[in-house]
Formats: sequence, C-alpha cells, structure tokens
Amino acid sequence: MDKPNPNPSQTITDFLHHSTHTQLQITFASLNICNSQHGKLLQRLPSRQGRIGFQKLSPQLLQLDIMDSLVFRFSVQCHIPQTTNLNDMGPLSLPRPLDQGSLYVDEEKLVLSFRIDAPDPQLRIQVTHTYQGIHRLEKFCTPLCGHATKV
Repeated sequence: MDKPNPNPSQTITDFLHHSTHTQLQITFASLNICNSQHGKLLQRLPSRQGRIGFQKLSPQLLQLDIMDSLVFRFSVQCHIPQTTNLNDMGPLSLPRPLDQGSLYVDEEKLVLSFRIDAPDPQLRIQVTHTYQGIHRLEKFCTPLCGHATKV
C-alpha cells in the first residue's frame, strides 16, 4: 500500500488531470473551523479529522462534497482549471443560504471559506474550514462500479 501524498495541491491536481477515477475522498488529519462576524472571531472549534469528497461531473466541472460542516453536509461546484494552479478554479457555486465562497489550496492545506447569508447584514457569518495533513485517500471509478481503491 502506497503512503498517501501529504501535499493537498499535488494530490488534487493528480486526481483532476492524471487519474481515470471520477471520485476521490480525502480524509484530512485536521480540520479547523472558525466562525466570524464583521471581522470578529465568534467561535473556533477544536481540531478534528475532516473529509471532502471530490467528484468530476464533467471534464470542466468539479463537485466538492463537504462532509464535516457544522450544520449540514453540502456540495460546492467549481470549474476544473486547465492549468495545475488549483487557485484558478474561479467562483464557487454554493447552495443558499451560503454565498461568497472561495477555495485556496497549497502544499500544506486546503482552505474553504464562505458566508452564511441573512436578510439582516448584521447576522451574516463568515465560516472558514482549514484542512491539513492528508490522513487517507480513497478513489472510486464511478458512483455505480462498486470498486474503491484505498491509497
């Protein structure tokens, strides 16, 4: 069994541009979630493992399934960059009431940030998920094939 690549940027780039698998689930060693309102920290949750599912919906479209959110599981869609720069994915398509999402990926971490919208601007909350340290990878060929490969 190969040791997982601890580099989130390279792991996701390899999946997007070099893998025949259509789905990848990454379990990160740590997930830190911070909530803030108007720049003031409201809550920082203790670190724990976190999972994200990546699914290639088409050669141009990627879906991220956020499995360890505070309130509910949700999916985010974005364009697959033609280059290997994952920060070129463009705007994220988020389910309401979430908006203003951004994704940042480098050699050490993946950071997903979004806002929980509210009709009253005073009630809007900014949420940041920081995932670090790849703990486990699972690749799936299709949703129906039934074969999973742990790497």
